[in-house]
Amino acid sequence: MYKVLIVDDEHFIRERLVTMIPWEEYDLEVAGVAEDGTNALELMAQISPDIVISDIRMPDMTGLEMISRAVLHHPDIRYIILSAYGEFDYARRALQLGVTDYLLKPTRPEELLQVLLKQVDYLVQLKVQRQRVRRNQYYEESIRSQYIQELILGNHPGYDWQEECAHVGLEWMLKGELRLFLVTLEGHMTIDKSAQFAVQNVMHELLSAYEDICTIRLSFGKWLLTVGGSRTEEELIALARQLYECIDRFTKKKVHIMISETGQSPLELSRLFWETEKMMEYMGGDTEEPIRFLLPSSRELAYMQWTKSMAELIQWMVKGETEQVVRWLNQLTVSFLEWELGAARRWCFEWLTTIREHVQTGGDNVLPDTEDLKMRIAGQNKIKDLLQFFTHEIHHLIHRRHGKGAHRLIRIVLERIDQQYGQDIQLTTVAEELGISPVYLSELFKQQTGITFRTHLLQVRMAAALNLLKDPTLKVYEVSYKVGYNKVEHFVKLFKKEYGMTPSEYRGALV
Repeated sequence: MYKVLIVDDEHFIRERLVTMIPWEEYDLEVAGVAEDGTNALELMAQISPDIVISDIRMPDMTGLEMISRAVLHHPDIRYIILSAYGEFDYARRALQLGVTDYLLKPTRPEELLQVLLKQVDYLVQLKVQRQRVRRNQYYEESIRSQYIQELILGNHPGYDWQEECAHVGLEWMLKGELRLFLVTLEGHMTIDKSAQFAVQNVMHELLSAYEDICTIRLSFGKWLLTVGGSRTEEELIALARQLYECIDRFTKKKVHIMISETGQSPLELSRLFWETEKMMEYMGGDTEEPIRFLLPSSRELAYMQWTKSMAELIQWMVKGETEQVVRWLNQLTVSFLEWELGAARRWCFEWLTTIREHVQTGGDNVLPDTEDLKMRIAGQNKIKDLLQFFTHEIHHLIHRRHGKGAHRLIRIVLERIDQQYGQDIQLTTVAEELGISPVYLSELFKQQTGITFRTHLLQVRMAAALNLLKDPTLKVYEVSYKVGYNKVEHFVKLFKKEYGMTPSEYRGALV
């Protein structure tokens, strides 16, 4: 149904126009009538008519003056002039404004109907054309998004990839100066689909005008923007700020935006994405600083060369080529000890989380979760301790993947620790129940897991404490009891040694 607005200063003419045509039979409806140009402009803003039938001579402004103002805000409206004045100057001015038809009063119903049907035909064709354009745009956007997703996954686009990149409408990516915006919706794991669609629509409306920005949805509540052009850091921040504020204003949702370093080729997108995603995961949500730059300092640049060997290291670990891994670790040690501690912590987190995704085997449920790993890395206050921790984790991963499988007795011990860590578990008691000596169990446990019985029990208890501390209804002493420590002072001391902060400080950081 197409909406019509009738504008005339004479009441009986307005009434006659409303009744002289069976509007609904021709997929039309009179959505409003106005007695002057001012009233008509107000109604246009309210009802968004498809067709306006207007007189020329009216008290406050002429119909042509009204149309000249209206086309600035409503360029798609079809205008029909209905007037008793047939001077050529009026007709010429009407044509200049885009008026499609000019009828003289008195107008017969069949004349007006013929003009209206012509407008309806035009509007129908326009609708079909726009739908076709939208479908083509959606198809082209899907192709571009898929192309970028393949680059992000590290898949080389193949022979003559530059020509293909230009062919799918991404020629701007070949000019270099590429950045990635990783946009994460706050609380994205718990929001409903309507919130995600609302945020996505705001992003589309804002960014559709940019020819050198492509948006893809990574997962629920997470998007990636590939941004081209030689934008300064100030311009990038301004773009991110505009995106953040529009989403906040129109959806009442908060997002976090991480801006990557600069890449000079589409083939660098995989590295940029990996670094940006891991940094976002490492830093977590920060409502005080929702827009952040992944911009390393000069002291952090020392470790950038090592990112190139990630794929090689994973391949060696998957194949069990321990000698290659040890050689690589020996080469790393010299540089690692000179790194800035904060940068080295982030590097370790990025590497260990990524390596675990590729190296750990199915059913491997003993590895610490991401939050526990992050806290354990933060608890390493010296660069040499951090290096030792990283080296141990690498060897532990190799052992778990290529070991012959845990000894039957050790599987029993691990299962008991997982189920009864909140109780008083002693190695001597467990050994006695298994009918073996404590010394043999201690040596076998370390041989099989790479760490001592006591260290493993501590790690399991601390990981459980992290989850329990997220519950604000539990007191710290209650958490201490639940994870097997009757003396809260002892629990606090061990927690701080493991993670570099007290349980209360950790809980405060969650708020």
